[in-house]
Amino acid sequence: MIYSIPYSLLVIFLGILAMLLHQRRDDQDFCYKLKIVGVSVYFVFFAFRGFIFTDWLTYYIEFDNVNIDLLLHYELGKSREPLFLILMLITKGIINDFHFFIFICTAINTWLLITFFRKYTDNIFICLVLYLVFEGFGISINLMRNSIAIFIFLNAIEHLEKRQPLQYFGMCLMAVGFHFSAFIYIPLYFFFHRKMNKWGYLTILVLCNAVFIFHIPIFMRLISLFGIGGAFLENKIDVYSEIGNRLGFGMGFIERFITGLLVFLYYDKLNSIRPTNKIFINGLITYFICSFMFSEFTEISKRLAMLFVFSYWIIWGDLIKCFAIKNNRRLFIAYLCVYCLLKTTVTINQPVDQYENLLFGKTKSFQERKYIYDRTFEEPKY
Repeated sequence: MIYSIPYSLLVIFLGILAMLLHQRRDDQDFCYKLKIVGVSVYFVFFAFRGFIFTDWLTYYIEFDNVNIDLLLHYELGKSREPLFLILMLITKGIINDFHFFIFICTAINTWLLITFFRKYTDNIFICLVLYLVFEGFGISINLMRNSIAIFIFLNAIEHLEKRQPLQYFGMCLMAVGFHFSAFIYIPLYFFFHRKMNKWGYLTILVLCNAVFIFHIPIFMRLISLFGIGGAFLENKIDVYSEIGNRLGFGMGFIERFITGLLVFLYYDKLNSIRPTNKIFINGLITYFICSFMFSEFTEISKRLAMLFVFSYWIIWGDLIKCFAIKNNRRLFIAYLCVYCLLKTTVTINQPVDQYENLLFGKTKSFQERKYIYDRTFEEPKY
């Protein structure tokens, strides 16, 4: 629990700012200054972090070894994505320090994320809290390539909505340049702008929960039905299934169940708040499909769902506006506050998560943090 304290304090701080921003929303000068303070604290928290979480193990070594030959002799599928490689080379050319690279990546991510939130919310701090609680800490710290790709796509959503194919596909290809998983965003242009029927949404939601609850190996059955890959692939998937930990009926399942139910109950209201919400609802149901349908493969499920978790950050904020009775709205906000702190405490609980900031004094070296990682790290079960 002690390791989650700095992260919880950031969530509480941004939550207080969200309340102040709502209460003083008519005072533009105050709100502007508040946003500067809040975004600056958020930026400093991530931009000057030490070796926390786990992916620095890979990226630190890659940054140390990167050179121009990797770009000149680029091999698709064997080298890192080209734009990420270029960013790493440029950054290293300016200042050969991994922490400076983290600073630059955080600056890019913060600008892209805040730009996205400004388009779809009148209270960016609510969205920042939801972002952090719903995978944001992991995205900002561990997923240095994925994060840039996801945030580029988020800013392409307005072009999807406005039916501007050149801008949309151009930004998606840019996202692919930072992480190949962004290819999954390209075909969304052709159907994500369509409003799903409310009962169609419920049908998919029920099917997803049924697959998860009754442990139906739908992916394996499709492999067998169509004979994809033959016995070799089937055996490989069987082994992968045994190694991986199936997502359980824990806090994550309850969270997804409540979210899906609330969205169904307030489906029409959510769509009336803003037309773009049909895109975020489509993103949410895609998130459920990835979480539940692929639950037999935990790692695949998590990685695919991560690409669509952005729908949480907008929809949960809009759900607050859906409660017509003021007391019910207060109860929902209270529930949201408690849940956000609870989830932060539960998910950030290992020695590798111990927060350090370069501005606050001496931080542990790469070797010291690696020693802690080797002795204490366990794959999260949540």
